[in-house]
Amino acid sequence: MVSLRQIDETMSKYIRPQTYPVAVKMLKSEEEIPKDVLRPLKEFGYPFTLCQALALCRTEEVTVVLDRDSQSCPIALVGLGFVKPDEYLSGKHMVVPINLSPEARKKAAASMPRFEFSEFNAVVLAPIQTARFDPDVIIFYGNGTQVMRLIQAAVFATGEPLTSKSVGSGGCLHAVVAPVLEGACKYNIPGNGARRVGLVADEQVEFAMPKNRFEEVMKGLELSHEGKQTYPINPGYLVLDYKMPPFYGELRKILIESSKG
Repeated sequence: MVSLRQIDETMSKYIRPQTYPVAVKMLKSEEEIPKDVLRPLKEFGYPFTLCQALALCRTEEVTVVLDRDSQSCPIALVGLGFVKPDEYLSGKHMVVPINLSPEARKKAAASMPRFEFSEFNAVVLAPIQTARFDPDVIIFYGNGTQVMRLIQAAVFATGEPLTSKSVGSGGCLHAVVAPVLEGACKYNIPGNGARRVGLVADEQVEFAMPKNRFEEVMKGLELSHEGKQTYPINPGYLVLDYKMPPFYGELRKILIESSKG
């Protein structure tokens, strides 16, 4: 299994993150919580959103643990399995956008990935450089080109495309919960909370990989780089007479010839 140090070195070399990639682990008991972690209620006297915890980890290099009482976002509480989901899934309760119909709210709520109630009772988050636990998922925040490179790495071995879905909110659940449930890498559009209180910039998107894909993605980064998929990409300037690689020209000729009547 590839180590967190190796992941850090590989991503630093090929992706050049502007903030720390975040290691996330779901916990079943108090005994699993690492020592010397930041607990919102104890340290600050009020709860955090999952978006805020992610922001602290990737910008301030701290480790944060959230349980039911210290997690302030109701949607994340449902997704993490810390509360029973019935009331949220009913569509009766107002969420943003506040003018959404109950029927649309119900459908959007049902689409959110979630763990079963009481399957876990806490989540711990830390930068991969300082994480003292074996993470279930690693989340990266970057620009579209950086995430493109990680997608290329994730599909390198098989060519199987990644899938993503979004309702414009609850992006943290698509990054934390969905990869664990599906065992697949995900790219996501962060939602309102991530933008407003989670320090996610307009141009940033998320990429999340579960632990069963760590080694595959890191190897894919290296091999796709060797295959001329690199970061950063110099866009240069618009060239109308752009010379495609010879093998592209050959494929184009074959496709055109095979399509003639």
